[in-house]
Amino acid sequence: MREVFYRFFKEINSFNSILFICLFSSSYVFFKNPFEFYFHYLFLIVLVPAFILKYGFPTIVIQLFSVPLLVGIAHILLGNCNSFTFIKVLGGLVLTFLFYYYILIKYKFDFKKIFSLYIKFSYWISVVGVIQIISYLIGFKNGYDYSWIFNKGGFVEGGLVGLRVNSILSEPAQLAIVISPALFISVRNILYKKSHILNKYQSIIIVLITLLTTSSVGFFGLLICVILNTQSFRFRYLLIGAFIFYLFFSISYKYVSDFQSRFDSAIGLWINEDFSLKNTNNSSFVLYNNLHIAKENLLHHPLFGTGLGSHEDAFNKYTLTGTIIKYDFAFNKKDGNSLFIRLCTETGLVGVFFIVFLTFKCFILKVDNKNKTQSLIISQALFILILLSLIRQGNYMLNGLPLIFLLYYHNYIEYKKVI
Repeated sequence: MREVFYRFFKEINSFNSILFICLFSSSYVFFKNPFEFYFHYLFLIVLVPAFILKYGFPTIVIQLFSVPLLVGIAHILLGNCNSFTFIKVLGGLVLTFLFYYYILIKYKFDFKKIFSLYIKFSYWISVVGVIQIISYLIGFKNGYDYSWIFNKGGFVEGGLVGLRVNSILSEPAQLAIVISPALFISVRNILYKKSHILNKYQSIIIVLITLLTTSSVGFFGLLICVILNTQSFRFRYLLIGAFIFYLFFSISYKYVSDFQSRFDSAIGLWINEDFSLKNTNNSSFVLYNNLHIAKENLLHHPLFGTGLGSHEDAFNKYTLTGTIIKYDFAFNKKDGNSLFIRLCTETGLVGVFFIVFLTFKCFILKVDNKNKTQSLIISQALFILILLSLIRQGNYMLNGLPLIFLLYYHNYIEYKKVI
């Protein structure tokens, strides 16, 4: 164990350690009101002004955020967006984007190096997941319940072994999303007997931890990893991917009661439109409700939405809680439980089109030049994280999402330059 952590601190040194903390410290907040002040904000507040003095203020920030600024001001005046919430979200997003843009400058736009670091970071937090499982099986509470360290999230009961793995992150689904690029690399290594960034055993650990999150978004990510890694989408690989997905879905459905409950309630809501208590008292209804809110808000404000941070206001107007169902709760009231849903509400069709266009425009499906293989791997690995975030993660800034988009975009630009 000592050797494992020695290797960890040897790799995570100097500025790399700051990057690691900023990417994966979302389970600790200093306070929650009037906004959540995450631990890594300390680095952003100190380093961003220093970076501005050293490198200057990038004009890309003005280009990206001038329209959201104007839209937000307009809807504040119209009463559709709370002024404090708007300033909080826009300010936090600009600060976070600036930090990660300066990270690219700090690493001399060597996005391949940053990507490699991200994959290694993902492996190490997966190792913590292994420690979590072992600790649970031997009954060592402080080794699997990290609420004594982190004050957001904690032990999640259920799963295949009695615990749903979340490592140092707040919830299992978040872990599955964060390590999805490493999952892509791992699946590729296993299928083609490679050792790209990770070796065979590290790859197996990544896959194992993803499965032990028993997160439906994690299982979906695994399926996409297999499909993309087949390159030519050959039938036998598609068949293998479908079989693996079905196998673990069946095992989870049969032996994991909370997974079965979430799936049954999703069918009840989306197919049968059954709003009974069993179908509305879990995460399936949270997604259903927030999608309804986004749809209603889009009908009234289709082009630009109602401004950053306004999903909470839209929630109060259009939520099904207290109307269609007779009890009230406000899970994911601020972030919509999905980046796509939140974009619909807060940025409208223009914002959604911009993100979807960027995502698919910069996606690299195939290459005809071996010199471009690394670009393809990075593109597809990051595409999976972006896709899963659009489905399940509603926070614009959490776990380095702006950095993921920056890497994704600059990887495509570099790919176009390679002859």
